Amino acid sequence: PLSEVSQIVHVNKFTALRFELNDASVIDKDAVEAIDGVMGAVPQSGDRYQIIIGGAVQGVYNDIMNLPQMAGGGSAPSGGQSDADVKAAVRAKARGKNALIDAFFEYLSDSFRPLLPVLLGASLILAALAVLEAFGVVDTHAKVIPSWLGFTNSMWRAVFYFLPAMVAYNASKKLNVDPWVGTTIILALLTPNFTGLMNTTSFPTTTCTEIFGTDRKQCVANILGVPLQLSDYGGQVFVPLLMVPILAVVYKGLKKIIPSNVQMVFVPFISFIIIMPLTAFLIGPLSIWIGNGLGGGLAWLNGHAPILFAIIIPIIYPFL
Repeated sequence: PLSEVSQIVHVNKFTALRFELNDASVIDKDAVEAIDGVMGAVPQSGDRYQIIIGGAVQGVYNDIMNLPQMAGGGSAPSGGQSDADVKAAVRAKARGKNALIDAFFEYLSDSFRPLLPVLLGASLILAALAVLEAFGVVDTHAKVIPSWLGFTNSMWRAVFYFLPAMVAYNASKKLNVDPWVGTTIILALLTPNFTGLMNTTSFPTTTCTEIFGTDRKQCVANILGVPLQLSDYGGQVFVPLLMVPILAVVYKGLKKIIPSNVQMVFVPFISFIIIMPLTAFLIGPLSIWIGNGLGGGLAWLNGHAPILFAIIIPIIYPFL
């Protein structure tokens, strides 16, 4: 019975269930793999056990957690651990640099993993348009496009353009910050009010210069005498990944010093007036430089040293 063997069960990525067992030695691996819908069983260190389900994993997880014997979040009668407790215990076993590296990659993973379904869904819409273009049905790069194509573009572009806000939401949850605070800070950079600062007619103090070799412009606005480098932050994921850890420090610090009865108002307010300008003036431009640097470096390798490129990509693939 689950109540006797399992302390906690949770979804691991998007393909498997991971069990924290009281005694993994009682598990019959062949019997588990013979269950309809199970694609494999993987014993792990200690009393952990991973069962590979595939795309149906969330439904199986929900069915298990709805069983009467799993009441209380999957805890055993003697008292179990939450998902966060299990992860914390595993991290606590690490020492020195490894603990930091594990925390870093877990932060990246948890910031992106929940977005995989919508990314895949949007990608298939984009792929369908590519097929139509390959058969000559439509020219997606034409200067004048039909209205149905414009509407279809909005369907897939919604995910990719607002990706930084989605990443900010997940990253904020990961670091125990109100996710709507992190999301709002990123959305401030995507509003027409912010992007409209590039309009030199409406804002004569903004100066724009063409980027050599491209059809793009680099614009700088003058905000109370301070230069603000302007960019289109749609689709930029480095911005939230760098911003949220700084927000977490500010947010948690404010919660310690602001009385609890007014935290709901003043913690978000002060977080906004500190982190929004910091993101716009520093974190955002820095993230753009990092992204452009990585993209330019990989493009140069691909064009000038394709063999080296083919070696480097597999090496850094776990990070990518």
